[in-house]
This record gives sequence, C-alpha cells and structure tokens, in this order.
Amino acid sequence: MTGVRSPGLMKSWSGMAVGGALLLVFCLFEFYGNIVERAIGNYLKWQNSDRPQLGRIWERDRKAVLAQRKIESIRELRTVREQTARDIGSLRELLEGIDVASGQLISREKFLQLFYDFPGDWPAQLISPYDLIQIDANKSWDRVLLKRFGPWITIEFIDPENLPVKEIFLSLDLLMDPHSDRTLRRGTLEEAEFRSNRIFSADQFLSLLKRLDPKTQQEVFPDPRWFLEKGYNITRVGVSDISQAGKMASAVHFGIEYETDFFTEILLIAVPVETANNLLSQIEFTGSEGPGEEVTPLELSPGTGP
Repeated sequence: MTGVRSPGLMKSWSGMAVGGALLLVFCLFEFYGNIVERAIGNYLKWQNSDRPQLGRIWERDRKAVLAQRKIESIRELRTVREQTARDIGSLRELLEGIDVASGQLISREKFLQLFYDFPGDWPAQLISPYDLIQIDANKSWDRVLLKRFGPWITIEFIDPENLPVKEIFLSLDLLMDPHSDRTLRRGTLEEAEFRSNRIFSADQFLSLLKRLDPKTQQEVFPDPRWFLEKGYNITRVGVSDISQAGKMASAVHFGIEYETDFFTEILLIAVPVETANNLLSQIEFTGSEGPGEEVTPLELSPGTGP
C-alpha cells in the first residue's frame, strides 16, 4: 500500500536528524570556542611532567643547567683565589705570584694592607699614595685584579659591578729594584746563617745610621715608624756575605733582628755591596775577638746567603 511508511525507516531518519543536530552544535562550539584545542592543551599540560622533553624545550633547559654550573664554578674559583690571597705576606710576593692564565684577585683591604705594610717606600713606585686616596675618595672600588702579560703587569681597581675604576701598567723590571727585595723571616740571625763576626748590636748600628745621609738611610733601613707602630723592638743587625745566586747579583742582605710579642724575626734588606762596605768600614767590631778590630770588607763568595 502506497503512502505507508515503515516504522524502522522513521526511527532511522530520527536518529540521523538527532546526530546531525549534535554534530552541528559541536561544530558551532568548536568554531567559536576552540574546545578541541583547549582540551588537548589541558591534557598535554597535565601530562607534561611525565613526558620526555624534546627539541627546543630540552635545549633551553640544558643551557640553563650548564650556565648555572658555570656560575657556581666561577664562584668557587673566586673563593679559592680570595682564600689564597689571604695567605700572601708581602706586596712583592703578590706581584711575583700572579697566575699568567687567570690573574690574582684580592680585596681592597688586603691590597692596602700589603701596600702600607711594606717596610720601605718601594710601593710608591707602583702607584702614588695620592692616586690611591683619589680613587678611594669616590668609594667605588672594593677589589683589585692583577694580571700579567709578558713583561708587563696590570693592576685594575674594580668596583662592585666588576667594572675597572682605574688601570695601571707596570714593568716587571720593578721587581729587580733592590728596594723591592725586603722580606720577613722568622728566627735569629744565626739561624739565617749570618756569620758571628758580621752581627752587631742595635746600638752600634743605629748610632752609625744616624750619621748617614737620608738617601743611604732609606737604602739600608725602613722608616722607623714601621717598627714603632707594630711594637717591634730591634735587637741586632747582621750583614750577609755577597751572593750571585739570587736575583740581586753582587748585593748583600742586611738582617735586622727584632722581637715581636711572641717570636724573634728578621727583616732582610738587599743592599749594594759598595754601600755595605762603606758602612762596615765605619764599624769597630767589639765581639769576642777583641775591641777595636775593624771588620774585613766583603768579598764575592759562591754561597747563597740568607
């Protein structure tokens, strides 16, 4: 019979209509709301901690880790250098021990300590104290970086942002200046191998020293203020034999023995042979061999000396 529709056919059409309507609604939501992309994004974000990192994200994180390790390495190296700098005992030792590859970094306080603790005026040849006080007036430096390039040494005064405030260049020839060769040694003159017939009392030596001209006084003795400020008491002065083994060829050392609160120490000063012989010729030895005997002049010997 025509005009009669099958119930199954009607259900099929109804299901298709409902499905089409749902698909249309879903397409509208996707078009206006991007719900699929958002759902996928939220899922990936939720699973991010469990997924292996690839591509640019992995490379970025790898570089960040390497940079952090490099920063930590620099900090450790800087700490080691500063600890090493604390053990440096003199300005000459600081300049001689500069690492050619990495230089030497010290604090402002340590540099000033070494500069003004040197027993003599030699540091003023490196940098004028007036230049130092001019740099310090701006309160802009807190460290000093020393570098060595061939026959030159550079001293950079660094601010907290690692920028140089002032830079000076020095020749290594300054280390050959006899006035730079002043070192401290713990012990007595005898322990430093000074001969007994070249050891004099402090009174003998200082009485002669007062009669010398100011230039010669500076060559053989530091500013008395160095001893007075530290509370050191001079006891004896010795004169070594000539030695060509060290850096100061054809020079001798005056050993100034003094007492600290706890130890006996010696300040060694390199002195030209002519100056030393001139002083010895004016000293009358008053030791065990009898008074009034003149000290024999210095002669070149192969020994190493103090």
